Amino acid sequence: MEENFDQYTDEQIEEVVQRFERMIHFNESYFFDVEDFEVIIDYYIERTNLKKTNLAIRHAIEQHPGSVTFQLKKAQYFVFANKSEKALKLLSEIEVMDPMNTEIHITKGEVYSQLKRYDKAIEEYNKAIAGSDDLEDLYTTIAYEYENMGDYDNAILQLKKVLEINPENDATLFELSFCYEIANRPEECMEFFRTFVDSNPYSRIGWFNLGIAFNNLEQYQEAIDAYDYALAIDDRFSSAHFNKANSLANLNQFRKAIETYRETFQYEEPEAMTYYYIGECYEKLGEYEMAIDNYRLALKKDNDLGDAWLGIGIAFDELGNSLKAISFIKKAINLDPSNEDYWYLLGDTQHKCGLLEDSIHSYQQVSMIDPHHPDIWLDYSHVHLETGDVQQALETLKKGMEVQPENPDLIYRLAIYTYRSGKIKEAYNLIEEALALDFDGLDQLFSYYPNLKKDKNVLNIIETYKKLKT
Repeated sequence: MEENFDQYTDEQIEEVVQRFERMIHFNESYFFDVEDFEVIIDYYIERTNLKKTNLAIRHAIEQHPGSVTFQLKKAQYFVFANKSEKALKLLSEIEVMDPMNTEIHITKGEVYSQLKRYDKAIEEYNKAIAGSDDLEDLYTTIAYEYENMGDYDNAILQLKKVLEINPENDATLFELSFCYEIANRPEECMEFFRTFVDSNPYSRIGWFNLGIAFNNLEQYQEAIDAYDYALAIDDRFSSAHFNKANSLANLNQFRKAIETYRETFQYEEPEAMTYYYIGECYEKLGEYEMAIDNYRLALKKDNDLGDAWLGIGIAFDELGNSLKAISFIKKAINLDPSNEDYWYLLGDTQHKCGLLEDSIHSYQQVSMIDPHHPDIWLDYSHVHLETGDVQQALETLKKGMEVQPENPDLIYRLAIYTYRSGKIKEAYNLIEEALALDFDGLDQLFSYYPNLKKDKNVLNIIETYKKLKT
């Protein structure tokens, strides 16, 4: 379509389209050559005017019945009209007439892709390679089909072919980085981009993606160095400033991170997430008032940013105003009621305020959303114990053990509750079971219930397992 439009000025395109529409309107017969009809058809396709596209194709075939081009346009029309099976049938007929026509295979590939038959789409695109004059685009298309199949390894191979043709294809560099990440190949990603920037030292996108690769490997200083190279090439590269700030924060260099996050404001409109991360840095520094100020700025940009509401709640809790914190944590939950971390923090804060029944409800939500949460069953059962309901505390722990049977912390805690409920021999057996599973975790017995130090039988059991361990 672009090639046809390039041959015509805007005025010429308008003139030939108006001439065609006059012919239709007055039911007259004008002659249009092949190029004119191609421009007319593409004009309507670009505007998604299917009715006039179909009309133009019919007239084109009437005037040029031997033209494969318009049969192909008709097949493309079927694609746009979601008549995939008709398109495939017609394309197979055209292929018999012109088996070397690359556009036929490309259009068949598009149809198969629309039908989610990605393997067949790739097969057709591969047939088009030999006659294609735009391999860069074709390899990219094949890569996307492999991504649709979840085959990121082959997608990576195709994207590398694109970069061999055009190493300045920034979109492909980003896509390749994405595929490496999804395929969980961080080391290979880092090695690829390190080699790439050796050959293309002025590629800011190459350096940027090398920074991402280092960051994914938790090599934060190396990531910062890579982002600095990207910024040396283009100091207005706001995404590089932002990612560099993230790496600085990961190194606990929070003041530098704040300064670097603010650098982005010189080159783009401040975003909610940038203010949020600045707030998080202030929170880590213990400057909770500043954290709240920046979380509020984030919410001015995006009032539905649950993490910012949560951040304000955490900051107020740290400032000693836990009751006020609860209201902000609840706002986060209203935005994302299935977020177990929000519910867990709400339960902790309610517990701190002595709102035990409310805390039990919040912990219950966590246990339903994520029963594999590492701490929930301990905290959930502990609050029941604080209310004086030892039996419910025991039942809660046992429910947790059904989900996490190999969690020794639950067995240790169950032993303590069982002991406190008066079932001493049963408690001894549970202590043995916990010691056998995780001897190093025995300190929690005494830290949670110091009275156990007075029981000689408990000390003897521990001594026995200590000897077995050595």
